[in-house]
Amino acid sequence: MKNLKLELFNFKQSLDFDRSDIAYIVEGHMNACNDLSEKTIIFSLNEKLKSFTYDDDVNTLLEGLNDDMSKYQLLYELKNLYSVLNSKNQGELYRQPINVLLQTINLDTDEDRMSKVLNELAIYDWVPEIKLFVYNLTKSPEQRSNLLSGGKSEVVYTIVEQVEDGHLAYIKDSWFLLTDDSIEKTLLENHVKDDNRMKTLRSLQTAMQFATINESRIDFRISEYLTIGLSVNDSTIFINEDELSEDTSLENLFSSPIVPIVNRNFYPLLVEVSNNIDSFVELDVVKRVSNLISPTLEVFAFNYKKNTFIYRCDERYGNSFFKYESALELVNEVRNELNYDLTFFYDNKLSKEIVAKKQLEDKERQITLKLEDVNFNISKLNGSVKVLGSTDVLTEALSNLEKRRDLLVDDLRAVKEVQDKERVRL
Repeated sequence: MKNLKLELFNFKQSLDFDRSDIAYIVEGHMNACNDLSEKTIIFSLNEKLKSFTYDDDVNTLLEGLNDDMSKYQLLYELKNLYSVLNSKNQGELYRQPINVLLQTINLDTDEDRMSKVLNELAIYDWVPEIKLFVYNLTKSPEQRSNLLSGGKSEVVYTIVEQVEDGHLAYIKDSWFLLTDDSIEKTLLENHVKDDNRMKTLRSLQTAMQFATINESRIDFRISEYLTIGLSVNDSTIFINEDELSEDTSLENLFSSPIVPIVNRNFYPLLVEVSNNIDSFVELDVVKRVSNLISPTLEVFAFNYKKNTFIYRCDERYGNSFFKYESALELVNEVRNELNYDLTFFYDNKLSKEIVAKKQLEDKERQITLKLEDVNFNISKLNGSVKVLGSTDVLTEALSNLEKRRDLLVDDLRAVKEVQDKERVRL
């Protein structure tokens, strides 16, 4: 990411007397770097220098800044959010979310920043600006609709074994048989007759208790400071996220001092997993739903062919398997218990009207959040006018914001009109 103040300083130094109008604009924006975010300044530069784009140097400056903002979009957005929160942080009310935001900005990669935003910054959704930022950042409709709720869903990666009757899948602590028509909870020995394969599946089942699985790797927490990962695509081995050379085998690794002697009993499990890596797949017909507020409860929701099931795992009352005649009943129950909406997971079973209603509610919430943000900026500008007096820049900015507000109000009114029609039809 470019140092904006330095870029503007160097550009101003290169201007001759004939381009003093350009220099005046650039100097004003350079002085604003201590008070405003880079994103705000670059947007303003694009607007103020629009009439000077016949100048090749101005064009080069704007293209370079716009390209940099596009390349480091998340970082610019985070710094802009920091600027907004810092300007409102009277009485240190936002001290903690600002600290988390600064930690996020100082991370090395966008992947790390995104993870911290969704896992830590999103907790402070009582701050309107953070709520709007995280909401707009999420691209998936399913994630967007559930981002501000306490519940979350996860993709299920597990052991799947093809048998004569269908497919066996291991979920949480039980085996399930997926047939052409339905799903049933079952016992492994009822469907696997080969003793060697039975032994292998039991080992893989044990490994599941210690493994964390994603789309690219299976990780085992061997000790407090040691995690060994196996790639699902090839024979690559990882230690604490670092890829080892192709010459390194599990046998060599577990014979080395890297693995403590007391933890070498993991070796047979990792060998078994490595030899049967193809048995671990994403089970896309299942979602795991949980909530931090209910740490003893998790549910596995099945959307399989014409059927809907839930495997409910409760540490207090035990585990139960239910079949639902109505997907809507299942969705409502999960929403009430775990504050998570599975509408998008069951949109093939829910009526079009219900899915449309949910989409309209999401649209209404999105417009409302934007409207709140615009109204806040209008009130802030009005305050500046009262203190500093009216200027052409403030008047133009206020006019643009009021036009934006009017458009959002019209959009919100249109959405509510459609909602009323949908309610009648439902």
